[in-house]
Amino acid sequence: MKRFFLDRFIALVAFSLLGLPSFSQGLETYDSGLKTDWKDKFYFGGNVGAQFGTFTFVNLAPLVGFKVTDRFSIGTQLQYQYFRDNSIGNFESHVFGYSGFARYFFTENLFAHTEYQVLNGHFDYSGNRVNIPNLFIGGGYMYPISDNVSFGVVALYEVLRRTYSPYRNPTINVGVNVGL
Repeated sequence: MKRFFLDRFIALVAFSLLGLPSFSQGLETYDSGLKTDWKDKFYFGGNVGAQFGTFTFVNLAPLVGFKVTDRFSIGTQLQYQYFRDNSIGNFESHVFGYSGFARYFFTENLFAHTEYQVLNGHFDYSGNRVNIPNLFIGGGYMYPISDNVSFGVVALYEVLRRTYSPYRNPTINVGVNVGL
């Protein structure tokens, strides 16, 4: 029964990472140079996702980033996940987390991405909340659709592989960026 729950939890977390939209303050462009006003170097975005039914899952993950150069940015993201599984006796949990990330664009579209994340939740069946650290390394491709909209795909590999980690390798994130 415990293995059944773990498999369901991993599937829910993996599902939450696929196809979630990301909203950001302006898209990075490299032919116009870096903006000189420091306030213009910040961008905001995040992920929102939900699934309802026998398995209920809600994901909220706002982020803020800073463009250090026209090709390199750093940022942080907060994470909140709620899930309920009615198939195993109305189990529900709240997961909280945070991460720091860095992204470097080799070309206008192709980039490397690294991220350190810590999630806090009920992962080990002891009834206690535990912290699960995750270190992601990977890359992606950002395809511009218009001046303010782009489609992105990111493939990440979680290198720490801790016991009870909710991630399976590789993790694929797909989303749409919309300039605000």
